[in-house]
Amino acid sequence: MPSKRSFFAILTALTMLAVPAGAGETWLFAAAACPPWKDIKGDPEQNAKLNGACEKDIGLILSGMQAAFDLPEERVVTLLNEEATGAGVSAAITELASRVKPDDRVIFYINIHGGRIEGLYKGYDVKDEVFAWYTAERPSSGEAATANGDWMTARAFRDLVNGVMAREIVTIIEACYADAALADYIDNVRGGIGGRGDDWNGREAVIFSAYEEQLANFTPDETEALFTKIFSGTLVEPDNGTLFEAFEEARVETHRAVRENCAKDHTLKELVDGWQSYRELCTQMPNAWDPFGLLDDIPLKRSSYGSQNSF
Repeated sequence: MPSKRSFFAILTALTMLAVPAGAGETWLFAAAACPPWKDIKGDPEQNAKLNGACEKDIGLILSGMQAAFDLPEERVVTLLNEEATGAGVSAAITELASRVKPDDRVIFYINIHGGRIEGLYKGYDVKDEVFAWYTAERPSSGEAATANGDWMTARAFRDLVNGVMAREIVTIIEACYADAALADYIDNVRGGIGGRGDDWNGREAVIFSAYEEQLANFTPDETEALFTKIFSGTLVEPDNGTLFEAFEEARVETHRAVRENCAKDHTLKELVDGWQSYRELCTQMPNAWDPFGLLDDIPLKRSSYGSQNSF
């Protein structure tokens, strides 16, 4: 049992950590990859929608974030498709780390195909959420793709972000089964397994577009990621004063929209009979890991006009 003195020392340290950051700049890093091999055989119209979604999603998140934070172009980094390879993402985050100052805030948005599969992390076999960055052809396996850096385990991506020494870091993962990466972030603190050292005195929050056993759905017309579409709108809703409020509204709207879409023209019995697929396809609920309340402390620019992008 810790002594009373050590307990209060820890409490004081956590209180100091929870103080909102001083004046700093906000940066946005947005990367999206829709590889050509991710297609539906014999359905060119559907494939065109899938391949075009990444560009639309980047546009949505860029529009919402720029409006919410008055982001100038020089503090925005975007990578789309052929640019969003494993090597391209690694190089861009490393370069960003050299530009960011200690009091800055960095928001990472990544939009990729993801899943909890076998991969390699620092030469070791792991089962982790794996991000499928852009490749012209489908890799032979998750192990091969993560070994050569074409794909990334969530913890490898986390390690890249750990090189960015900003005071506030928010990562938004728009991917199927995104919350499978939660375990990689839980101990990403000073002295934890994530590699954060004592020289970093900041806070981190991670937003996942879906729980571990849930797909991240598209909009009903299948042209945009549903959570991204809704979140980009709630970012500029006049009633949302913080990033947490925008996220909370978006997570509930996403869950309700998915359930409503799945329930159309189906009885409850039919939905229950198809429970396995229903659970994966129709229960999407975004989640957040925010141990020190960072999302609550990030204010949004209020708009008197409301959202132009809401679902």
